[in-house]
Amino acid sequence: MSCSGIFEGSSINCSDPLAVGIEQRLFLANLEDVASFTPDGTETNMVTAITMESGKKFFEFEGVKQSISTQSEYTPKPYSVGYKHTVDFSVFNVTASQRRNLEAMAFQPQVAIAYGPNDSSLGNGAFEILGINAGLEIVTNIRIPADNETGGAYRIQLATPDAGGIESQLPSVFFSTDYATTLTALLALKV
Repeated sequence: MSCSGIFEGSSINCSDPLAVGIEQRLFLANLEDVASFTPDGTETNMVTAITMESGKKFFEFEGVKQSISTQSEYTPKPYSVGYKHTVDFSVFNVTASQRRNLEAMAFQPQVAIAYGPNDSSLGNGAFEILGINAGLEIVTNIRIPADNETGGAYRIQLATPDAGGIESQLPSVFFSTDYATTLTALLALKV
Protein backbone atom coordinates (compact mmCIF):
# COMPACT_ATOMS: atom_id res chain seq x y z
CA MET A 1 0.00 0.00 0.00
CA SER A 2 1.20 3.48 -0.81
CA CYS A 3 0.60 6.14 1.84
CA SER A 4 1.40 8.85 -0.72
CA GLY A 5 -1.93 8.54 -2.53
CA ILE A 6 -3.42 6.67 -5.46
CA PHE A 7 -1.12 4.84 -7.84
CA GLU A 8 -3.32 3.53 -10.67
CA GLY A 9 -6.56 4.23 -12.50
CA SER A 10 -9.39 1.97 -13.59
CA SER A 11 -11.35 1.35 -16.77
CA ILE A 12 -14.56 -0.47 -17.60
CA ASN A 13 -14.33 -3.61 -19.70
CA CYS A 14 -17.55 -3.55 -21.72
CA SER A 15 -16.91 -7.01 -23.20
CA ASP A 16 -16.34 -8.56 -19.74
CA PRO A 17 -18.42 -6.54 -17.23
CA LEU A 18 -17.93 -7.08 -13.51
CA ALA A 19 -19.95 -10.05 -12.22
CA VAL A 20 -22.46 -9.16 -9.53
CA GLY A 21 -23.26 -11.34 -6.53
CA ILE A 22 -21.66 -13.94 -4.31
CA GLU A 23 -21.99 -17.67 -4.02
CA GLN A 24 -24.39 -18.62 -1.26
CA ARG A 25 -21.71 -20.35 0.80
CA LEU A 26 -20.05 -18.64 3.76
CA PHE A 27 -17.02 -20.01 5.59
CA LEU A 28 -16.53 -18.93 9.23
CA ALA A 29 -13.84 -19.69 11.80
CA ASN A 30 -12.86 -18.33 15.16
CA LEU A 31 -10.11 -15.82 14.40
CA GLU A 32 -7.90 -17.39 17.07
CA ASP A 33 -8.17 -20.75 15.27
CA VAL A 34 -6.27 -19.36 12.26
CA ALA A 35 -2.53 -19.84 12.77
CA SER A 36 -1.53 -17.57 9.87
CA PHE A 37 -2.52 -15.83 6.69
CA THR A 38 0.33 -15.94 4.14
CA PRO A 39 0.53 -12.59 2.34
CA ASP A 40 1.49 -12.35 -1.31
CA GLY A 41 4.99 -11.00 -1.86
CA THR A 42 3.75 -8.09 -3.99
CA GLU A 43 0.07 -7.42 -3.33
CA THR A 44 -0.49 -6.35 0.28
CA ASN A 45 -4.22 -7.12 0.08
CA MET A 46 -3.72 -10.68 -1.17
CA VAL A 47 -3.42 -13.86 0.88
CA THR A 48 -2.06 -16.93 -0.90
CA ALA A 49 -2.47 -19.50 1.89
CA ILE A 50 -4.26 -19.95 5.20
CA THR A 51 -2.90 -22.20 7.94
CA MET A 52 -5.16 -23.35 10.75
CA GLU A 53 -4.16 -24.20 14.31
CA SER A 54 -3.91 -27.94 14.93
CA GLY A 55 -7.33 -29.58 14.79
CA LYS A 56 -9.16 -26.35 13.89
CA LYS A 57 -11.27 -25.76 10.79
CA PHE A 58 -13.64 -23.36 9.07
CA PHE A 59 -17.38 -24.07 9.25
CA GLU A 60 -19.62 -23.70 6.21
CA PHE A 61 -22.99 -21.94 6.33
CA GLU A 62 -25.12 -22.51 3.26
CA GLY A 63 -27.48 -19.87 1.96
CA VAL A 64 -30.19 -19.56 -0.63
CA LYS A 65 -31.01 -16.77 -3.10
CA GLN A 66 -29.57 -13.68 -1.36
CA SER A 67 -29.43 -14.86 2.25
CA ILE A 68 -25.66 -14.23 2.41
CA SER A 69 -24.20 -10.80 1.72
CA THR A 70 -21.05 -8.91 2.57
CA GLN A 71 -20.07 -5.27 2.67
CA SER A 72 -17.03 -3.14 3.40
CA GLU A 73 -16.92 0.59 3.96
CA TYR A 74 -14.31 3.22 4.69
CA THR A 75 -14.59 4.63 8.21
CA PRO A 76 -12.37 7.65 8.88
CA LYS A 77 -10.83 7.88 12.35
CA PRO A 78 -9.32 10.97 14.02
CA TYR A 79 -5.73 9.72 13.68
CA SER A 80 -5.96 6.82 11.25
CA VAL A 81 -8.03 5.19 8.56
CA GLY A 82 -10.05 2.06 8.89
CA TYR A 83 -12.64 -0.12 7.23
CA LYS A 84 -15.74 -1.78 8.58
CA HIS A 85 -16.36 -5.30 7.29
CA THR A 86 -19.90 -6.67 7.57
CA VAL A 87 -21.35 -10.12 6.87
CA ASP A 88 -25.10 -10.84 6.89
CA PHE A 89 -26.34 -14.41 6.65
CA SER A 90 -29.23 -16.69 7.51
CA VAL A 91 -29.03 -19.89 9.52
CA PHE A 92 -31.76 -22.29 8.45
CA ASN A 93 -31.09 -24.77 11.27
CA VAL A 94 -32.95 -24.08 14.53
CA THR A 95 -31.93 -27.18 16.52
CA ALA A 96 -30.72 -26.99 20.12
CA SER A 97 -27.14 -27.66 19.02
CA GLN A 98 -27.22 -24.82 16.46
CA ARG A 99 -28.67 -22.47 19.08
CA ARG A 100 -25.71 -23.25 21.37
CA ASN A 101 -23.38 -22.67 18.40
CA LEU A 102 -24.92 -19.24 17.71
CA GLU A 103 -24.70 -18.34 21.41
CA ALA A 104 -21.02 -19.36 21.45
CA MET A 105 -20.36 -17.12 18.44
CA ALA A 106 -20.84 -14.10 20.72
CA PHE A 107 -17.71 -14.95 22.74
CA GLN A 108 -15.02 -15.06 20.03
CA PRO A 109 -14.22 -12.85 17.05
CA GLN A 110 -14.78 -14.58 13.73
CA VAL A 111 -13.13 -14.45 10.32
CA ALA A 112 -15.25 -15.01 7.21
CA ILE A 113 -14.56 -16.02 3.63
CA ALA A 114 -17.13 -15.29 0.94
CA TYR A 115 -16.65 -15.55 -2.79
CA GLY A 116 -18.14 -14.59 -6.10
CA PRO A 117 -18.78 -16.66 -9.21
CA ASN A 118 -16.06 -18.12 -11.42
CA ASP A 119 -16.06 -15.15 -13.79
CA SER A 120 -13.05 -13.67 -15.54
CA SER A 121 -14.23 -10.14 -14.69
CA LEU A 122 -13.32 -10.73 -11.03
CA GLY A 123 -9.71 -11.61 -11.82
CA ASN A 124 -7.95 -12.62 -8.60
CA GLY A 125 -10.61 -10.86 -6.49
CA ALA A 126 -13.37 -13.48 -6.36
CA PHE A 127 -12.54 -14.74 -2.85
CA GLU A 128 -12.65 -12.21 0.02
CA ILE A 129 -11.54 -12.61 3.63
CA LEU A 130 -13.40 -10.36 6.06
CA GLY A 131 -12.18 -9.71 9.59
CA ILE A 132 -8.57 -10.74 9.00
CA ASN A 133 -7.14 -8.31 11.61
CA ALA A 134 -9.72 -7.35 14.24
CA GLY A 135 -12.17 -10.14 13.55
CA LEU A 136 -15.93 -9.87 13.25
CA GLU A 137 -18.22 -9.74 16.25
CA ILE A 138 -21.88 -10.66 16.36
CA VAL A 139 -24.04 -7.55 16.06
CA THR A 140 -27.44 -9.11 15.35
CA ASN A 141 -28.92 -12.51 16.10
CA ILE A 142 -32.65 -12.46 15.50
CA ARG A 143 -35.25 -15.06 14.65
CA ILE A 144 -38.92 -14.44 13.99
CA PRO A 145 -40.49 -17.88 13.51
CA ALA A 146 -43.51 -16.60 11.57
CA ASP A 147 -41.54 -14.26 9.26
CA ASN A 148 -42.21 -15.13 5.62
CA GLU A 149 -39.23 -13.12 4.33
CA THR A 150 -36.63 -15.08 6.33
CA GLY A 151 -38.56 -18.35 6.36
CA GLY A 152 -38.21 -18.47 10.14
CA ALA A 153 -34.41 -18.61 9.93
CA TYR A 154 -31.97 -16.85 12.23
CA ARG A 155 -30.64 -13.61 10.70
CA ILE A 156 -27.06 -13.05 11.83
CA GLN A 157 -24.90 -9.99 11.27
CA LEU A 158 -21.19 -9.99 12.02
CA ALA A 159 -19.19 -6.76 11.79
CA THR A 160 -15.88 -5.16 12.67
CA PRO A 161 -16.04 -4.20 16.36
CA ASP A 162 -16.85 -0.57 17.17
CA ALA A 163 -14.25 -0.67 19.95
CA GLY A 164 -11.06 -2.63 20.37
CA GLY A 165 -9.75 -2.64 16.83
CA ILE A 166 -10.39 -1.77 13.23
CA GLU A 167 -9.65 -3.38 9.93
CA SER A 168 -6.78 -1.44 8.38
CA GLN A 169 -7.64 -2.52 4.82
CA LEU A 170 -10.49 -3.49 2.58
CA PRO A 171 -11.21 -7.24 2.72
CA SER A 172 -8.17 -9.20 1.61
CA VAL A 173 -8.28 -11.32 -1.51
CA PHE A 174 -7.62 -15.05 -1.10
CA PHE A 175 -6.04 -16.36 -4.30
CA SER A 176 -3.85 -19.30 -5.24
CA THR A 177 -3.02 -19.77 -8.96
CA ASP A 178 -6.61 -19.72 -10.31
CA TYR A 179 -10.27 -19.94 -9.24
CA ALA A 180 -10.46 -23.75 -9.12
CA THR A 181 -7.22 -24.09 -7.13
CA THR A 182 -8.34 -21.41 -4.67
CA LEU A 183 -11.74 -23.07 -4.19
CA THR A 184 -10.00 -26.41 -3.54
CA ALA A 185 -7.74 -24.74 -0.94
CA LEU A 186 -10.77 -23.15 0.73
CA LEU A 187 -12.69 -26.43 0.87
CA ALA A 188 -9.65 -28.09 2.48
CA LEU A 189 -9.97 -25.63 5.40
CA LYS A 190 -13.50 -26.65 6.40
CA VAL A 191 -14.90 -29.37 8.59
